[in-house]
Amino acid sequence: MLYSPILSFVRLAAIIPWTIMMVLLQLVTSLISKRFFFLFYKLLFSGLTKIFGIKIKLSGIPKTNRVLFVSNHISYLDILILGSSIDALFVAKADIKNWPIINKICSIGKTIFVERENIKSIRNQMKLIEKNMNDGFNVILFPEGTSSDGSKVLRFKSSLFEIISSRKLKDYSIQPISISYNKLDGLPLDKIFRPFLAWFGAMDLATHAWKFLGLGASEVNIHFHNSKKFSDFVDRKKACDFCFEKISKQVINDFRSLEIDDKIKLYEFKFL
Repeated sequence: MLYSPILSFVRLAAIIPWTIMMVLLQLVTSLISKRFFFLFYKLLFSGLTKIFGIKIKLSGIPKTNRVLFVSNHISYLDILILGSSIDALFVAKADIKNWPIINKICSIGKTIFVERENIKSIRNQMKLIEKNMNDGFNVILFPEGTSSDGSKVLRFKSSLFEIISSRKLKDYSIQPISISYNKLDGLPLDKIFRPFLAWFGAMDLATHAWKFLGLGASEVNIHFHNSKKFSDFVDRKKACDFCFEKISKQVINDFRSLEIDDKIKLYEFKFL
């Protein structure tokens, strides 16, 4: 596995015109009809995953309407991967509003910004999410509140799961999604290589993204679990626990499979 600064430049040269073109087309089509809202936004993310060399392996069946998607969070790459796979608005932390360029793209995509640490504003944030869902948009929620290295799922924060109590959204469903990055340059993504894809802790975004652009092809598993109606849950904590258990179990199983694959490759290498 080698990092190539030349590849970083080549990919960046492709990203800029592609993003500008898709964003402009997105602006035009979103003004014409809400029905075309995700057309070019989805193409933007699909094109970026191709430029980045990310192979997406999907399993399970994603719902297409009236759904709250709940996913674990490992990297900024999650946005591209999920954005290319499903039609939904993202719920993101308010800090992203201060990120140059990215904040503009988020605004065009109607990203719902929330301040998770501000308990007083949770009610207003809930109303904003409810309004968008009531307008017919699906929503993607990352309840960990931050990203992890992907080897396990951090404990979910249940506050925004209160959306299941909305009377206006009684016909909506909640669907858990598990994300697992499993390969880089064809090699199992063990603990040593995991930070090349996972963005977490105090990592600098620009430095991490630049180095990622210079790496080879990567692979990610996206698993859509069976959905359940909002009305099937007694309260937000039950809904939160349901999603955490489904996602956490899948991520742990995926990580164990990677460890086994890694050991097999090391065993084979000894006899070469």
